[in-house]
Amino acid sequence: MSPEITVIVPAYNAEKYLRTCLESVIGQTFTSWELIIADDGSTDSTGAIADEYAAKDGRIKVLHLTRHGVSAARNACIDAANGKYLAFVDADDLLEPDYLKALYEKSEESNADITQCSFYVDADGNKTPDPNPVDKTYEDADSIMRAFFAGTHGDIRDSVWAKLFRREAFADIRFDTGLSIYEDGYYVYQCLKKAGKAVCFGTPLYQYVQHGNSTTHSGLDKKYECYFAMFGKLKADFADNSFIRKRISNREAETALWLMRIMVNSGNKKAAWVLRKKATGIAGDVISSQAPFALKLKLIGVTIMPHIYFAMLKGRID
Repeated sequence: MSPEITVIVPAYNAEKYLRTCLESVIGQTFTSWELIIADDGSTDSTGAIADEYAAKDGRIKVLHLTRHGVSAARNACIDAANGKYLAFVDADDLLEPDYLKALYEKSEESNADITQCSFYVDADGNKTPDPNPVDKTYEDADSIMRAFFAGTHGDIRDSVWAKLFRREAFADIRFDTGLSIYEDGYYVYQCLKKAGKAVCFGTPLYQYVQHGNSTTHSGLDKKYECYFAMFGKLKADFADNSFIRKRISNREAETALWLMRIMVNSGNKKAAWVLRKKATGIAGDVISSQAPFALKLKLIGVTIMPHIYFAMLKGRID
């Protein structure tokens, strides 16, 4: 009998965290699941740990892959999935015990194609809930897209975790292997374009773990162009929708300013100036939109007083 949910965990050199992650899946109160772990060419004991768990629980299987990145790893898992729903979990994150149960019940009762719960941010042991949880149902394409492009991360967030995806609704969608960063946001967007209904509820059930040695900002100086390639794809899709295009420009500007802050603090002045050019290039669209006043003020500052703006960014990384 096929499981109701396929849990997908891509893992690369995740030996420090993988056991805790897998224990949180095994400890779920909802039991009709399969877990597919993609060992993405790890050089540590990640593969051995995954095999150890698979040997103890028949619901767990392991794909040992040649290193091709997280998108290819997730795609391999999607191809091997048997569940009615897909749930994506990062190898260093954790699930609350009722995570799958709550998402499954909400998905079934609402007949949603995508269901999202809220989450905790666990920063080096300090666990805090998302300050802006969303409780809302979206039942048409326009409201779904507006929710995705709301604010910096969306009311329907641009992360692939903390969600359940109805597999048959998105059978032809895969992660873009050409994006080395923000590939999850583009996958969520592609799914939302096809979704007939999306449901969000505000219970925090996913633990997004940030470590002191987190790689969140690692290598961004070599990858940040992927963000803007993705924004270009989004804008092309909404060439005739000025409202959504301005929302995309707002997020593009927020991303450029965030990356600029990281580059200034890492000493990469060349990249910081490239990002300033990207931000000022769309400043007109943002300032003429209903963007938050703080975002407009930052864009004005970085446009007319870049050296002062850069100096103010020192020591500010988030």
